Amino acid sequence: MEIVEPQNKNKFGNWLKTSITARMLMVGFLTLVLLIPLSFIEDLIKERSFRQQDVVNEINQKWGNEVLVYGPILKLPYKTYSVTSKYNEKTKDYIKETKTHINYAYIFPEKLESDLDVNSKTLKRGNYESAVFTTKMNFSGNYIKPNLDSKGIKDEDIIWDKATILIKTSNLKGIKDEVLLKLNNDSYIFETNFNDNSKTHSGNLDELETGYINKDDVTKSELINFNFSITFNGSKLIQLIPTGKTTTMKMESNWADPSFIGNFLPNDETKKITEDGFIAEWKILHINRPFSQHYLNKIPNLNEFAFGTKFIVMVDEFQKSECSAKYAF
Repeated sequence: MEIVEPQNKNKFGNWLKTSITARMLMVGFLTLVLLIPLSFIEDLIKERSFRQQDVVNEINQKWGNEVLVYGPILKLPYKTYSVTSKYNEKTKDYIKETKTHINYAYIFPEKLESDLDVNSKTLKRGNYESAVFTTKMNFSGNYIKPNLDSKGIKDEDIIWDKATILIKTSNLKGIKDEVLLKLNNDSYIFETNFNDNSKTHSGNLDELETGYINKDDVTKSELINFNFSITFNGSKLIQLIPTGKTTTMKMESNWADPSFIGNFLPNDETKKITEDGFIAEWKILHINRPFSQHYLNKIPNLNEFAFGTKFIVMVDEFQKSECSAKYAF
């Protein structure tokens, strides 16, 4: 007995076989179906990527955070005066009272030279890794003898025997050795200053400060020479704020994939990058940056003018997977 298929079914089958529109609809339907597991894969990649960032942050906090150095800054206390009048009932007259106030002037160096030797490596935890380093930063330079007449401050109102030197940094925890400052012929130890309120003005940086420096070191010569070294454990990047009227920095490292960041780039003539590391040199003049050499009452936040190097890990597995998932469609 012969079985005859319905005519409508034959027409639908032939339409699927011959119609381009039908084939496109079928491909579209299959694509939508396949996008469902792809979305789960993308979510998993994002979750692992966030986990990677958490692990990297944990590694960096234990080893040492980003390094930003702001200074050295000469801190000079000076006197200002205010006069008030009070009425005396007995004498029927006004009595003038003069009050003395202590304020501070912050003087930046005339010349600031820095030489950085950076030993970089990666720290791994499971499938995650972070770029970390140990760097020795050698600083030298000089101040010129302060003259604040243009600010309306007389020389006799400056309290020379209570002057100090400040350094601000983003990575106080990462300092590995005592920081010793040599100023002219005297030496001073930096100590952490927990009692200063200038963090609100300087970008939430921690502060190191010397004790009172010898008055003769500031007043007896036109040039006040200094040098000191800081050794940091740090991660991600190293930056310096160009406080010198002329600021130079030389950085040498075994890291092969540097990214130069900030407001100033290294000189092309001296920059050298190889598979064994890099050497870079910067030179910034005071006319290249829009801030003054001295400030009164507070230290400004100059973090936006920092420059330096970011130590980046080249495209990792999660970045590759994320790119693959985005192009999977």
